[in-house]
Amino acid sequence: MNAQVKALAAPVLREAVKGVLYVGKLEGKAHGEVTYENSAVGDVVALDVKTTTGNSFKDQITLTAATVGTLLPFAIPKDVFEKKLVPGATASLRYSVTRASNISDSPVLTVQLEL
Repeated sequence: MNAQVKALAAPVLREAVKGVLYVGKLEGKAHGEVTYENSAVGDVVALDVKTTTGNSFKDQITLTAATVGTLLPFAIPKDVFEKKLVPGATASLRYSVTRASNISDSPVLTVQLEL
């Protein structure tokens, strides 16, 4: 981790309740949310989602003057969680911040996936 970006907090999955995402109740997309201190114009924030059933999703946002210091929402398609869903499945979410070729990674958020 570089000195320019302070320690990152884990991302949030807005629709998860007490660590569980009820996939059957999702109406449309789920929303990964990222905020971090000391954000700067030009930072590239990349969200990475992986499930134990082999599904994955990646997206990134490059910060502008309008997005610095704000909550960064990532819309995650429902099928990332729903496809091949089996009992006991989980999803892991993490993000990275790239600034001037230095990359900092957040802790992982793991949620249980249930119908």
